Amino acid sequence: MEQERSRLSPTEWIAVGLGSGLLGGVALAAPVVVWDWRHTGHLAFELPMAATAWLFGLRHFSHTHYLAWPLVVGIALLAAYVILSGIAFTGLADRAYRVARPLTSLAAGFAWGFVSFIFFWDMLLPIARGGAPFRATAGAPGLFVAPTWVWILGFTLLGLTIGACYAALRTPARGEERERPAAPSPLQRAA
Repeated sequence: MEQERSRLSPTEWIAVGLGSGLLGGVALAAPVVVWDWRHTGHLAFELPMAATAWLFGLRHFSHTHYLAWPLVVGIALLAAYVILSGIAFTGLADRAYRVARPLTSLAAGFAWGFVSFIFFWDMLLPIARGGAPFRATAGAPGLFVAPTWVWILGFTLLGLTIGACYAALRTPARGEERERPAAPSPLQRAA
C-alpha cells in the first residue's frame, strides 16, 4: 500500500524548484551554445549577451567579440528565468496536479517544455525588438543566436530535465518511500 503523498513545504518547494530550474537551464543552453560554437559568424556564449541586448538594447550584443557586462547581466537574467520556471513547474506539479511518479513527471516536464517555448517565443520575445537578437527579425535579420529548431530542442530538454529533476529531488526532500507489506518470516511459530 502506498503512503499518502504529502505536499512539499514552501522551503522544499523553493529548493526543488531552484535545483530543477537551474539544471533545466543548463539543458536549455546546451544546444544553443553548441550550435553557436559550431557555426562561423557566431560566438559560443551569445545567449547571455542576447538576454541583455533584448532587454537593454542591441548595442549589448555582438557576433564578433564578447562584451563583459552583457555576459554577466545576461547570465543573471537567464538564471532568474529558469529558476522561476522551475519553481512554477514544481508548484503546479506538487500542488495542482499532484505529480508523484517519475514517468508522469517526465510527461509533465515534456508538456512544460512545450508551454515554456510557446510562452517565450510567441508571448515574451515580441515585447521588445520583435525578439531580436534571440531570433532573426525583419529589422535585424543577421542578429540572431540560433535557428528556431535549436530553440525547440533546448526547450524540450528544459522541460524533460525539470521533470526528471523534480521527480529525483522531490523524493529525497520528502523522504517518501513506498510501504511494503512485511514478508512472512520463513520460521513461523507453530501454534
